[in-house]
Amino acid sequence: MGNPSTARAATSPVTGLFAGLGLLVTGAGLVLRRPRLFGLGLIPPLITSVLFVILFVTSTWLSARTAVWLTPFAEGWSGVEALRAAVSVLVVAISGVLLVLVFTVTTLALGAPLYDRISEQIDAHAGSYAAAPQEGPLRALWSTITQVVKVVAISLPVGAAFLLLGLIPVIGGVIAAVGSALFGGWMVTLEMIGSPSGRRGIRTLRERHRLLCRSPWLALGFGVPTFLLVSVPVLALLVFPIATAAGTLLTRRLVAR
Repeated sequence: MGNPSTARAATSPVTGLFAGLGLLVTGAGLVLRRPRLFGLGLIPPLITSVLFVILFVTSTWLSARTAVWLTPFAEGWSGVEALRAAVSVLVVAISGVLLVLVFTVTTLALGAPLYDRISEQIDAHAGSYAAAPQEGPLRALWSTITQVVKVVAISLPVGAAFLLLGLIPVIGGVIAAVGSALFGGWMVTLEMIGSPSGRRGIRTLRERHRLLCRSPWLALGFGVPTFLLVSVPVLALLVFPIATAAGTLLTRRLVAR
C-alpha cells in the first residue's frame, strides 16, 4: 500500500494534470540526451505527415460542400450562410481530430521498432520491471492491425457526436472543442503507452484503458498537451520520440499504483 497522502495527491485534478505535463518535460530531457535515437524517431512522423497533410487539406477544401450537405433543413433561412460557415469550421476541426488519432496510430505502427527501442532505453534508465513474454511477429502484426481498426471505429462515431453537438448555438462549439481535446488526449495516450505497457503484458486497448483509469487526471495531463502538439504538423515530428519516452514514464507510474 502507498502512502495515503500520496494517494490523495494523485487524485487531485490539478496535481494530476501538472504531473502529466511534467512527464512530457522529463521525457524531452531524457530523449534529447540520446540524439541518435531522437533523430531516428523523427523519420516515421515525417513520412506519415506528408500523407496526412494532403488528407487534411482535402477535407478542408471539401468542408463548405459538407456543411451544405449537413444542413439541408436550413435552406431559405435568413442566417443560413453564417450557420454553414460555423458548420464548415466544425467539419474541419472534427476531421482534424480524427486525422490526428489515425496519424498517431499509423506513425507508431510504422516506427514500432524505433519507438520500442526508445521506450526500452527509458525503461532501462528508470529501473527494472517484470517483463512479460514477447508476442510472435505475426501475432504482433495482427494486434497492430486490429487496434488501428478499433481506434478508427471508436473515433468516427465520437467525432460525429461532437459535430452534432457543435451545431448547438453558442455553447455547442465550446463543448465540441473541449470534448475533442479531452477525447483526443485520452486516445493518444492509449497509443503512446502501447510499447511499455505491452512489455508488461498489457496489450489490448481495453487493458490500457483500465490502466489509465488508475489516474485519469495524470493521463489527461500527459495526453491533452501531446494531442495538441501532434496536431501541429511540424511539432508532430519532434513530439513522437519525446512522447514515447514520457509515455514509458507514465506507464511505470500507473503500473506502480
